[in-house]
Amino acid sequence: METLTGSIDSPQTRSESRIIELYLVVLYAGLDWLFRQGGLSFMQGIWDELLFIGIIGLWVLRMAVNQWQPRRSGMLLPFTLYLSIMLFLLMVNSPDNRVALEGMRVMVQYVLWFFVAYHLLRSRHQARGLVDVFLLLAVVIAMIGIAQYIMGVEMPAEWVDQAEQGVRTRVFSIIGSPNILGSLMVLAMSMAYAMYYGSEQWFKKMVYAGVFLVFALCLVFTFSRGAWLAIILSVLLLGLWVDKRILILMVLVALLTPTLMPSVYHRISYMLSPEYMVSSERGGRLGRWDQAVKHWQTSPAVGVGLGQFGGAVAARNYPESSFYADSWYLKVGTETGWVGLGATLLLILTGLRRARSSLNATADPYLRIMGLGIMAGLVGVLAHNCVENVFEVPMMASYFWFFLGLVAALPQVQELSNDME
Repeated sequence: METLTGSIDSPQTRSESRIIELYLVVLYAGLDWLFRQGGLSFMQGIWDELLFIGIIGLWVLRMAVNQWQPRRSGMLLPFTLYLSIMLFLLMVNSPDNRVALEGMRVMVQYVLWFFVAYHLLRSRHQARGLVDVFLLLAVVIAMIGIAQYIMGVEMPAEWVDQAEQGVRTRVFSIIGSPNILGSLMVLAMSMAYAMYYGSEQWFKKMVYAGVFLVFALCLVFTFSRGAWLAIILSVLLLGLWVDKRILILMVLVALLTPTLMPSVYHRISYMLSPEYMVSSERGGRLGRWDQAVKHWQTSPAVGVGLGQFGGAVAARNYPESSFYADSWYLKVGTETGWVGLGATLLLILTGLRRARSSLNATADPYLRIMGLGIMAGLVGVLAHNCVENVFEVPMMASYFWFFLGLVAALPQVQELSNDME
């Protein structure tokens, strides 16, 4: 057991429990906000790269001092294939090498967090601690969002279709985007419910239940339809994998929504109306998808080039002719063609399969439930990517790959101890 619980451990375990730099990764959203403020803004674009380099340096040092042996993740070969394909596309299809290199970097860089979590996670207690610290930060972010709704914080007019009624504000907290905040809440809600279900102490159950409700309220106030659809998928997976009772809760919420949350009901029903279709095709998501497909059709196999369309890199370099595609997969396909999209999906599916097989091999019931909750949230984030450029935000891409690596590492860090809930 860990020294933080007050129990006796071996010297090696005590040393491994002090890998505090991983906690900086789960605090990504808060740190990123700090580095966007005032005098620290000069660090905004590089702080996460410096953090990664620092963690890798400490990792190498610990390997030498503690004689750690590298773990076999099963992801090195798929990642190498993915990297090779992206390099191939960079070399054969780059209208602008500088832009293409930046476009490849944002595709590849954040995947490396998988290996950081997989190799540096060293104990059961640390795994639980990382999840708890993430949830604590997410609670603060959610409460800021709820406060924004109560105060009626002003929002840009384009965040809501002009034909919609009843949406007075969409919260964004410190994240800056209601859709990305919604995606973060999808991940956090799934984790919180798993921690609630896995805890046996009533006090902890009440804490996690309260945290879950805070996340749910914030998610509602984002008015992000994509995030709402994503949480439905995550809840379905939680019901299948963890606790079927949550499916009953989901049905009750659906039945009561028109009465208790009419603005939510109207926003969803408007999405199914002919007026929404016309508006979306004219200047909204459907119109952007149509333009993305037309660009993709000009070069189906290898796309129009990395960083050339539909995402943050293109928006920075071609502000007058580019826009967000509102679908990360469509953006990847347009830029890299079927070759790049296929490699991307293969890497993601391989990571999910690796994590799921790790959970099947996890004997510790608490860790297994926690891992299933994380997996449900990660799948929800992937679903949200269908209608939003979620992975264009470094925070979300980093969280996805880091927590996927954490889940994959669980069988190797489970401890036969008495510190169960």
